[in-house]
Amino acid sequence: MDSVFSKPVEKVWSTIRPGLFDWWKSAVVKSTVEGDSASAVGSLRKITFKDGTVQTFRILQLSDLERSRTITWEVIESSPALTYHAAVHTIKVYKVTTDNTTFVEWSSDFSTGADTAAVVEDSRFKKREAFNDLATYLK
Repeated sequence: MDSVFSKPVEKVWSTIRPGLFDWWKSAVVKSTVEGDSASAVGSLRKITFKDGTVQTFRILQLSDLERSRTITWEVIESSPALTYHAAVHTIKVYKVTTDNTTFVEWSSDFSTGADTAAVVEDSRFKKREAFNDLATYLK
């Protein structure tokens, strides 16, 4: 899933980079950093969603390189349990040089599990919702 935001890349990246999803107002109630280092690979995020789901994410990649600002995380714990074994998500943020907007791409890889097609469709819906919330947050 991808979208273009009418804000400079620095603004968009500084919002996404912490990996707390505090801008995702329609879904996230609370988010915290677990442990000492918020910006290190391996650091943990605990996210509480409005539906009562609580998930812990581990940051696998965090890159501030100009051409590929990237955050990648895996879900290491979920209550209630997920219907699949593993999920790895990546958000990449790129500057659109022709008009100073920002292109954001969010991809997910799911292991095999229960109903993979339903999981992918649900993921698409949630990303669309998240991008709408991000656009509102950035205004």
